[in-house]
Amino acid sequence: MNGIKPLPINKSTHNQYGQAMTEFVVSVGFIFLVLFIVVPTFGKILDIKFTNQQAARYVAWERTVWLQDMNAWGGNANTGDFDISSNEFESVAIRSNSALSNSVSNRFFNGQGQAVIKPISSSDADGASGDVSSLWTYTQSKQSMFQSVEVMDTEEQDTPAISYDVLRVLETGLKTITGPINTLLGAVGADNDDLMMLDYNFQGYYSPTVRTSLNTGNAKGGGNGKWDRNDGDWGGGIEDAIFQNWDGRFTANSAILADGWNAQSVGYYQDRADNFVPSTVFDNDLFDVVKTAASLLEGGPDNSAIYKLDFGEMGVEPMPGEDGAPLDVTCDDGHCYYDE
Repeated sequence: MNGIKPLPINKSTHNQYGQAMTEFVVSVGFIFLVLFIVVPTFGKILDIKFTNQQAARYVAWERTVWLQDMNAWGGNANTGDFDISSNEFESVAIRSNSALSNSVSNRFFNGQGQAVIKPISSSDADGASGDVSSLWTYTQSKQSMFQSVEVMDTEEQDTPAISYDVLRVLETGLKTITGPINTLLGAVGADNDDLMMLDYNFQGYYSPTVRTSLNTGNAKGGGNGKWDRNDGDWGGGIEDAIFQNWDGRFTANSAILADGWNAQSVGYYQDRADNFVPSTVFDNDLFDVVKTAASLLEGGPDNSAIYKLDFGEMGVEPMPGEDGAPLDVTCDDGHCYYDE
């Protein structure tokens, strides 16, 4: 063989080939586990978390257009100024906490996420209805991830600000001064208990909390628990490993200062204007007697300018008009009127 010796066969090389193949299969298995199970699951969880945050913002915003049910919780200091009736533009927009909670469920969780967009209606406040998003399901069990949503801490609170504390002190001082005056005016027929009162809503602060809970039991997929194994194969409980150190709840807080002017009645605007324009103070029988007596110095009521002084409530109605143009104005002896 011309002195050439064959190379010895290295058995360890063949063993390494088998080991590398095993490592490759295991590595690919874990990669596919992440791609097909873990990533979709986390994506769905993050979507529910985002929805929970949006729901918390919605609850806070709703209190700028719906006041709380005053009959249910006693109302605040301004309750007596609200004019609640069946007349158009004279009613107060009220929604209870339970109705608001139902609205959150219907507009963010129940009946949402489907191919057909669920329209918003007044029935949303009646009770939660409809299936939750079909996207919110566990990858393995195909069961729903969503369990429930809670709306908490919805009560109106005192506004946490130094300026409001100053206003409270100022209002207390004004009440001390105007109290005896209102008593005397009431004796002669005047009626304005809130004369010169600031009439601010010192509350109007809301900081609601929305908590969404996941159904952690459905993550087991019918198995016994995390990484459930059956005869050496992966079972149905891979996703529930996420909840070993987490209770599956999302909590989102929001806050808003809502005086609620846009939700209050025309009567309330009327009352606020009347507090600072003391015209109603002189709208009583005693002042009518004084006007009549003073008119005698000018030749009697028919010839007296003093007698023609007229006091009453401040008008807060929009400028009257017709076909989009304001009505003409006619003036007579210093009094001007719209031609209606």
